[in-house]
Amino acid sequence: MFQISAKTNYGLLIMLELARYSGQILPLSPLAKVLGVSSSYLSQVTKSLQDAGLVKSKEGAGGGYYLAHEPEDIKVLDILEALSGEIKIRCSHSKTKVCPYFKDCGLRSAWPLLLGDIKKSLNQRSLASLLDKKI
Repeated sequence: MFQISAKTNYGLLIMLELARYSGQILPLSPLAKVLGVSSSYLSQVTKSLQDAGLVKSKEGAGGGYYLAHEPEDIKVLDILEALSGEIKIRCSHSKTKVCPYFKDCGLRSAWPLLLGDIKKSLNQRSLASLLDKKI
């Protein structure tokens, strides 16, 4: 099961909103109100995006956030990894840390291939391409 955290979900929503208004500086408070979360929470999420070099901020009157690059140049993989860390697949049958079947598992070599395909697909999809999907 793939799971997307709330932080990653909100971060992607922030990025989409910044892409919709590319070239403009947007404050987080109106977006926070629409999403029903606090501005301080969105600021924490945005900090991860800033640290990854995906967004920049302007402080003071008329301040807010804006994309550090054109939406066409920002890859979905970069956004997700900025918010969640490196994408990994973890096979888990039980609550133990090591699968008891790992040594003889028929999927042991398949998972890295599948993960590579997932990452390749996310790296080929730009933020701009998500805007085209009328999300």
